[in-house]
Amino acid sequence: MKSPIQLLIIGSLAITVAVLAPTPARARTWTSVDGKPLQAIFLGIEGTNYKFKLQNGNEVLVPKDKFVKADQEAAERLAKIGDDSFVKASARQIDLLLATTLKKNGFNSFNAPLPDDLFVRRVYLDITGRIPTREEFLAFAESARPDKREALIDELLLSPGYSSHLFNYFADMFRLHASDFQNGVRMDPYINWWREQLQNNKPYHQIVSDMILAKGNVGQNPASGFLLRDTGMEFDAFSNFGQVMLGIDISCAQCHDHPFDEWTQGDFYEMAAFFGNTQRSLAYRGDSMMGAGSIQMPNAPDGWKDNFMKWAEANKGIVPRDQNSNQFRFFVNALGWNVADNEALQTVLPHDFIGDGGKPGEVANPRTLIGAAAKLGGKTRREALVDWLSAPDNPRFALVIANRMWGRAFGRAIVEPVNDFSDEEIKQSSQVEALAFVTREMRRVNYDLREFMRILYNTRAYQSIATQEEPDLSKAYYFQGPVLRRMRAEQAWDSMMVLAHGAEIDQKKGGDGSFYKKILDVDFNSATNDDVWRHYEMWQNLRGGGATMAMVSEGDEYTPVFVNDSELRASELSQPAPGASMLDTFGQSDRRITDQHNYDGSVPQVLALMNGNVTQQLTGASSKVVSDLEELDGPDDKVRGVFFTLLNRFPSKEELDLGVGMIEDFGDEGISDLAWALMNSPEFLYIQ
Repeated sequence: MKSPIQLLIIGSLAITVAVLAPTPARARTWTSVDGKPLQAIFLGIEGTNYKFKLQNGNEVLVPKDKFVKADQEAAERLAKIGDDSFVKASARQIDLLLATTLKKNGFNSFNAPLPDDLFVRRVYLDITGRIPTREEFLAFAESARPDKREALIDELLLSPGYSSHLFNYFADMFRLHASDFQNGVRMDPYINWWREQLQNNKPYHQIVSDMILAKGNVGQNPASGFLLRDTGMEFDAFSNFGQVMLGIDISCAQCHDHPFDEWTQGDFYEMAAFFGNTQRSLAYRGDSMMGAGSIQMPNAPDGWKDNFMKWAEANKGIVPRDQNSNQFRFFVNALGWNVADNEALQTVLPHDFIGDGGKPGEVANPRTLIGAAAKLGGKTRREALVDWLSAPDNPRFALVIANRMWGRAFGRAIVEPVNDFSDEEIKQSSQVEALAFVTREMRRVNYDLREFMRILYNTRAYQSIATQEEPDLSKAYYFQGPVLRRMRAEQAWDSMMVLAHGAEIDQKKGGDGSFYKKILDVDFNSATNDDVWRHYEMWQNLRGGGATMAMVSEGDEYTPVFVNDSELRASELSQPAPGASMLDTFGQSDRRITDQHNYDGSVPQVLALMNGNVTQQLTGASSKVVSDLEELDGPDDKVRGVFFTLLNRFPSKEELDLGVGMIEDFGDEGISDLAWALMNSPEFLYIQ
């Protein structure tokens, strides 16, 4: 017998329209097995029931088996990623805003709709950073589900490939480098922290907050790597902060008033003063940002370092200033290479200061560049800065990250360059209403980047044929579709890895620096000297680049496991890739300047594709690409298989006939030759 609530809800399927007020357009329509509709927001699955929210605010349960199969499949998907009613409504609003401006500027509509074969290749590359396998392509191509595009977008956004590919973008944006340039201390725990934040879909503003507020070293708190990244170059670090957080390049105002913008030298130092009480290293004395003495061992009891050094001399035979003790001193310094608040430190105006707001040698008081003032009462400067950044009335923070994520989807941001634009350039942008809307959406989704990208990928604008002509950067682009663009270096690498090893590469992990993290993770307030010495013994067996590959073993917490596997995605390799590697050849950033990734073609790239080791492995007679086609019957199926594998589309009749002829004349060598030709075609490297 059905419960009263079940009877009520089953009945509501028939009388929803009559009983309820008009349902908002953003509510999904669910259909019962007898064809009756229910418009509601999906909340999740509870046992054998689906939970919905009706327009009147009531939450109800309906048995699963009361819905058609397509809705049951949709419910399973939405239970993992969340209802898509708001996603679709937001996507429609973006399309409306874009289309209105397109029409005003002489366009009839968006570019032609993207066919299924181009769609599946594009979303795999844009979301997971690699091309689909032949099996993945065919699964989509042969699906008759009406919602297969929405389903594939959601599936890929929930896959490991999503966070792997997103990591590559933020690695460029935040210049994630495995080693500090001056101290020789590894940054692998910080890099792995970034991977974990993206894998857990942590809201962007919380990631930023954790980095700015971090204390300790990269073992105690890996997020401290953000502030430690530019130790000794604090003003350069602040300049980078302005670019990535606010879309403002104020670097030249460090020495003089900005020649082309409103920023003054005083603005620079007053904003930099929010980091003025932040000590970034051990016993650091340096430029004008540090106007007072520093703490000997940050985040440790007074005298900790001297006491430990004396203990090591008395009990372990460490001789101060002896050459044989260099490694020990380096270890102790590495422990102290961390972030701490030090109220004795101040930002001091330099000796050659010529701007308004003070005189050389005076202390600069913290003041925000834009928007409302940061509220310092009862907070540290960094805490006040974090609150100000993500405050609803901050005009820049949400806009900057929304504009950047738009650029990831469309190949061009609404406002360019993404790291330096004025308020006037925002007002004059090609799609100013759309930019304002997506900025509000970034706040509405609470900086959930996965949900934000889900909206963009569901727009008609995104699902349009790419604009083939390269837009003139000096002219407005109205986003009738994405722009044709070349794969990133990481996309090319990961696509070749999936060709060589299959989709299993998405699950493989490289060294994560966790052993190195454990070495530096010392609680100075509770650890005994013997405990710290045990960490030093761990240190002796792990130095330099070895930290990149080291993980803590499961059996013995003091024994590292080393990962040195070539079958890894770009995000799992050393950061950045070494010079002259394939990733470097194809333009991966060296992580010294924000957003330095290079898309330019070069002769070494052509040679790498034509004759490189990876290409030889992929197109040789013993390659996985060739061997996987052996199961197919007949030359025509094998030719289609090569196209499905390399270009993720059906061949034209002319291409099919040419490929069949190659196989009939040369057998498996013909397959290899065809695979080689397709990999070296421009179509392989471009996202259409």
